[in-house]
Amino acid sequence: MTIDRLKPAKLRALAVIVFAGIAAAPLLAAPADQIRTRIDGYRDLGAAFKTLNDGLRAPSPQPAVLRAATQRIRAAASHQYGWYPAGSGPRPGVKTAAKPEIWTQGPRFRQLQDGFAAQAGALERAVGGGNVAAIRTAARSLGGSCKACHDQFRVEKN
Repeated sequence: MTIDRLKPAKLRALAVIVFAGIAAAPLLAAPADQIRTRIDGYRDLGAAFKTLNDGLRAPSPQPAVLRAATQRIRAAASHQYGWYPAGSGPRPGVKTAAKPEIWTQGPRFRQLQDGFAAQAGALERAVGGGNVAAIRTAARSLGGSCKACHDQFRVEKN
């Protein structure tokens, strides 16, 4: 049977099934893929934060460099909410620095994610204002929000 011979109701039902399958694909990704996405996201975030801090140490910080780093940080702040789907936590055969408490203390973890996103927004506003002292203060606050989450929800490196 060709698609043009389907009745409108059946065609809509087929469209819903196809769309649901496409939308659910990221949720069905293997845990290793989900963890790889999370690791890659945090590596990019770390590189952006390093670029920002290096730029702030320069004798004359370059606004374009600070803006570009801040945009990457803001992107990570928005993407972080999707980095911890169910099933992507620690378990035998899966290597991750994420503590199980991320999933058992979800509201607290979300609160810290929201804090990070708010600090990333504050940093973006400071960079837009161009005051280097204010940018440095915002960068320190952002780093503090990272540390707060790491202290509670990340396995310490040996």
